[in-house]
Amino acid sequence: MTILPGPHALVDLASDDPSSTAATHERLLGREVGAGTDGRRAVAVGNVVLSLRARSDEADTHDVYFTVDDVSATRRLLDRRGHPLADSALGALGETSAVGIAARPDPVADPGSDLIGLDHLVFTCDNRDAAVALFAGTFDLDFRLDQPIGQDARQLFFRRGDLIVEVVAAPRPPADPVPSSPVTLWGVAWRSTDVDATHARLTAAGLDLSEIRVGRKKGTRIFTVRHRELATRTVVIGPEA
Repeated sequence: MTILPGPHALVDLASDDPSSTAATHERLLGREVGAGTDGRRAVAVGNVVLSLRARSDEADTHDVYFTVDDVSATRRLLDRRGHPLADSALGALGETSAVGIAARPDPVADPGSDLIGLDHLVFTCDNRDAAVALFAGTFDLDFRLDQPIGQDARQLFFRRGDLIVEVVAAPRPPADPVPSSPVTLWGVAWRSTDVDATHARLTAAGLDLSEIRVGRKKGTRIFTVRHRELATRTVVIGPEA
């Protein structure tokens, strides 16, 4: 799959209160979250389109669509690779996963905000090989790193353009229910050009933030945005001052 200019992914978050989620994202991103497809709210930020929908039930998960130039051709390819897709309001979603494809939108002009897109998406998975097969083998993401992070747990990194997909792979406790998708979106990390400026702006906007701390990736600093209204775990990451 050729990666062309424009957003590399469409992240469709399931929210218990989409209006509150949209309003909180407007404060976070410093830009308007407008009307989206099929009653959703949506906003494009650099390498990602963020879409917000009402959660249908407790089992309703967030969905991630990788953008492609030719949906029909890519859909046929994924079907031959054993990952059939079903039509959805935003594109085509995996019949057995919360990952699919959507048409690549045109690039959106940067309004000059300190948050310029997503640095990475974080998924969880109970099987390392299943994550590699899905993201690298099926969706052609560039598999960059596999490292142990604890007993029986591994941290995997994939890349699509300037968007990083991180997967924490660890065995599922036997008592936990079997998930409907082999991977689950756990959280997102927004990329800031100036972490101190973003922290100051969001503090002035009344958001509940952690202190800025040194990131795990060398040369980065990071802080957490502690608002359940965002519908998923959210951090901001950027370069050292």
